[in-house]
Amino acid sequence: MWYYSFQNQQVGPVEEDAISGLVAEQKINSTTLVWTQGMPTWQAAGSTVLAKFLPQAAIAPAAVPPAVAPAYAVSYKTPEMEVKEMNDLFLWFWICLAGSVVTFGLSAIASMVLFYIILYRNWKLIQDGYARTTPGRAVGFQFIPFFNLYWIFEAYPGLIRDTNAFIQRHGLPIKMQDAGLATAFCILTLLCLVPYLNIATGIALLVIQIILAKNLRDSAVALIQNRK
Repeated sequence: MWYYSFQNQQVGPVEEDAISGLVAEQKINSTTLVWTQGMPTWQAAGSTVLAKFLPQAAIAPAAVPPAVAPAYAVSYKTPEMEVKEMNDLFLWFWICLAGSVVTFGLSAIASMVLFYIILYRNWKLIQDGYARTTPGRAVGFQFIPFFNLYWIFEAYPGLIRDTNAFIQRHGLPIKMQDAGLATAFCILTLLCLVPYLNIATGIALLVIQIILAKNLRDSAVALIQNRK
């Protein structure tokens, strides 16, 4: 399975057999950055085994200007870098959440931002054409009043179901998750809006959110490490 850059966006995974079609559609050429499992970093397609799908005239040494390629490659990360980022996001989410006790709740805002970033990253990892929504919508639609009361059930339990389906489609050796925890998170979120219930449910919601964030982190790391 391969990943490639198109219009400054990471696309994939795609089968190697599909590369010739992408070359014909001019989505991949000799200078396109590509990556597959086993490669230490992103490389120009013309310098990889994908060169066999490219027109011979396009595989010229001068096709990739030395001064341009490194700057372009900065936008892309190795799996090790992505895993470290996910671990760091969860660590800082936990630190900010715990720190809200001494900051009178101020750092809780930062923890929510980090929680949304973790959610965004998880949705981004399963974008193979079958996901029910995009990462931006998964997060952004939660800020639409009233509609977000429905949307959280798509953003969280929907993510677990779509991730399980992604694992099955690609035959990944990853343990699938139960959507029940994410559903409980959504229900408790709604109950926190009910007067007199918000105090009791708020504590339960906090515990569920921490567990859910950890599960999302673990799921994302497993997906990154098992890319084909």
